[in-house]
Amino acid sequence: MSIFDELRQRNVINNITNEKKLEEFIRNKHSVYVGIDPSFKSMHLGNYYTLITINRLAKTGFRPYILIGGATGLIGDPSGKKAERKVLPLDVIKNNIECLTRQIKGLFECEIINNYDFYKNMNILQFLRDVGKLINVNYLLEKEIIKGRLESGISYAEFSYNLIQGYDFLNLYKNHNVWMQIGGSDQWGNITTGIEMIRKVCGDENNAVGLTINLLTKEDGTKFGKSEKGAIYLDPTITSPYQMYQFLINQTDVDARKLLLALTFINVDEISSIMAIHNEAPFKKEAQKRLAFEIVKDIHGETIAKKCEEISAKLFSGEITSLSHDDLYDALSSTPSITLSKPTDVIDILVELNVCPSKSNARTLVQSKSISINGELIEDINFIVDKNKSIDNKFSYIKKGKKNYFLINWD
Repeated sequence: MSIFDELRQRNVINNITNEKKLEEFIRNKHSVYVGIDPSFKSMHLGNYYTLITINRLAKTGFRPYILIGGATGLIGDPSGKKAERKVLPLDVIKNNIECLTRQIKGLFECEIINNYDFYKNMNILQFLRDVGKLINVNYLLEKEIIKGRLESGISYAEFSYNLIQGYDFLNLYKNHNVWMQIGGSDQWGNITTGIEMIRKVCGDENNAVGLTINLLTKEDGTKFGKSEKGAIYLDPTITSPYQMYQFLINQTDVDARKLLLALTFINVDEISSIMAIHNEAPFKKEAQKRLAFEIVKDIHGETIAKKCEEISAKLFSGEITSLSHDDLYDALSSTPSITLSKPTDVIDILVELNVCPSKSNARTLVQSKSISINGELIEDINFIVDKNKSIDNKFSYIKKGKKNYFLINWD
């Protein structure tokens, strides 16, 4: 079974431009690339899906290239966007490229190329002659990424994005012997433009092939990789490893199986066994625990993954007193939270945090000894929650019963 058969089993492959050329690509073990947009200084879990796909190919002998869009990032990809992207300052894009390069190199070995190098010495007339002449305007107008924006409007810059990404593929094919481009299913239009440019320059007998992968969506149809508080980033200074771990622990059973297949290196048969064990007692969340451990391990290392596993177990059991203050804050960061700047009545806080639906219910909880703050049982309905009694002058936590936690951030 080839790696592409495995990708089909994992429900990764969406579309392929030419099956015969794919077979030739597999036989020759040629180079493959994916593009990364430098619109931010870190990839998120959605980006990681594309990266792990090309990493699977690298592990089976194909040479991987990562193309960071230093040029395309100056314009913005219109794919999937209803309005013009905000133009980022040059220094921001430069910093993003540096950060992404370090992040990618920390995850696996590959060749990294900045596509700005393709265009930095090319003037507008050369671009129009060498690139613009290759593609007809009518061809571009049929692209869904452009057609979908015609009514609301699209700038000439974003209209030209398709040409630049297409020329990227042509350049890599001619000068780096890269035969395949991989992208999300929303990149089909950009990939096929590259295939068309290669056909016009190199002839019908070229070996270029494009492959798109299914977009990762959750059971409710929304894109995977975002929590209520925002995207789950690979950079631990933006999203802590524990926040990532907890986000993955909270996936549904259906999504857990889908993500085990798409985002881990566990083989398909073992994933079936994991799900069989999980289905015997779904409340134990065995699939989600394995999912969270594997992804955090692959991104941040096994030691950190084991620490996240330990913190999660202690939070679930209610035994959090042995955690360091930093670990405790990490553990609570995924719980419901509010930010306070002044001393506040405990009853008001319980209602605002949705610990309970009303003030009368909040009073009942306090009087029944069901509420504690920072480990101290609260029995006084007039208790005032104060920053002076917070942890590290930074946060306080409320516990309802044995296992329900809520976070107070102090401004």
